[in-house]
Amino acid sequence: MRSSGSLRVIASLFLGLLLTGSAWAHRSAGPPVPQDSREFFVDESKLPFDELPGLPSTREWGIDHGAGFRIEVPDDWNGDLIMYTHGFRGEGAELTVDNPPLRAYYLSRGFAWAASSYSANFYDVRAGVESTNSLVRYFRRHIARPDRVFITGFSMGGHVIGAAIEQFPNFRCPDGRRGRLCRRFARILGRFSGGVKYDGAAPACGVMGDTALFDYFGDFSYGAEALAGVPSQFPPPDDYIDSILLPTLFALYENPLEVLGANPSSAVLNAQGEKLRALTTIRSGGPRPLADFSFRFFQQLLFSFSGSDGTVSGIVSGNIYDNIGRVFQLDTDPALSPDEQALNDMILRIARDPGVNRSRFLKLERIPIIRGRLSIPVISIHTLGDLFVPFSMEQIYAREAIARGREAFLVSRATRAVGHCEFSPEELIETFDDLISWVDTGVRPAGDDILDPETVADPLFGCQFSRGTTATRPFAPCP
Repeated sequence: MRSSGSLRVIASLFLGLLLTGSAWAHRSAGPPVPQDSREFFVDESKLPFDELPGLPSTREWGIDHGAGFRIEVPDDWNGDLIMYTHGFRGEGAELTVDNPPLRAYYLSRGFAWAASSYSANFYDVRAGVESTNSLVRYFRRHIARPDRVFITGFSMGGHVIGAAIEQFPNFRCPDGRRGRLCRRFARILGRFSGGVKYDGAAPACGVMGDTALFDYFGDFSYGAEALAGVPSQFPPPDDYIDSILLPTLFALYENPLEVLGANPSSAVLNAQGEKLRALTTIRSGGPRPLADFSFRFFQQLLFSFSGSDGTVSGIVSGNIYDNIGRVFQLDTDPALSPDEQALNDMILRIARDPGVNRSRFLKLERIPIIRGRLSIPVISIHTLGDLFVPFSMEQIYAREAIARGREAFLVSRATRAVGHCEFSPEELIETFDDLISWVDTGVRPAGDDILDPETVADPLFGCQFSRGTTATRPFAPCP
């Protein structure tokens, strides 16, 4: 009787906390931002899609809570559902949805899949999570209740995945009576948070470090200006291109205008510019195959993020970039060289605005924070040469999981390619198959040690899970 009474007391207190927390969340939503007033639309004529030859299926499309969607269920459905999360779609008003690259493979193995356009464009990860979760609930109501739900996607879609799988009811509960109570509470919390239960995840080239991506962009910009000896300004002036960007390029390149031209990879760094390449290598994951080589292919893109006001194009209410206390380095030696000391002395120090991207009880931040609070199997893959969403995103994710004692739920893998999300079909299929096997058997598959600098710097790093061919694979062949 005492045990039962204790459980009732705990439940009452917990529900009281929920109600209090929900009210607190409403009060703490923060000031309105430009994204709140933007309008988007779905062209419904673009939603229909055809059946694949030899893979009979039932297809459905439509609009769910402002987001376009596609659903496909094979005739020999095995009962499992794959949610596909797309990457950044730009800043236009039209919302679009596409089919997953492994569509045919999913269907051939009996998996159903569903994909959402999300209810908003821009870097609105919160909209991505909410729309994807809503589509799972739509599937349950209108199609069938799946046995298991997996989630996979690319780039910003990886950020969507990282946030979605940490929402309640995704929570690891103990066995026994306490576990049953825990799972009950987790389901209740899931209803408050809008989360749904996932069984496994496979983000690829994902923004698994959340807001650290924007710190990386800012560090490149302000680091370049400091190395060029050009005084930085924040907020950036209206004449930023003429007064700051162009002088920076002229100080770092032998042929600076090539950076802004049609063939930016032909731009040649001078001695001071080579320090920017070194800084970028360190900030993007450390010395590793393809890192230095990739710089010329991404330099124009990285400079295009310069002059930002820190609001991520109106997703948050103020500046989210912060470099206070960061020690900038050009090599792996923690001792500061004269060049590194000069860089740290020169670079403009900028603090994040107070209250930007504030936490909300049971609700997602405007840019959701991934905390590494894993409770399901996750295989996360990344190309080594990616300097848009850099390899360091995986290292941040792995450290977060370790800090919370959840590293057993994460497998990290590196592949050898330059491009952002440049994976071969073989790599994507192997990742998916290994995830399903892990969930089926409980046996954790192999991964790469992405946190050991010597391992990552090895000339053969990334070969273990590189399969097939990609456009840039010849630049980093494996034996």
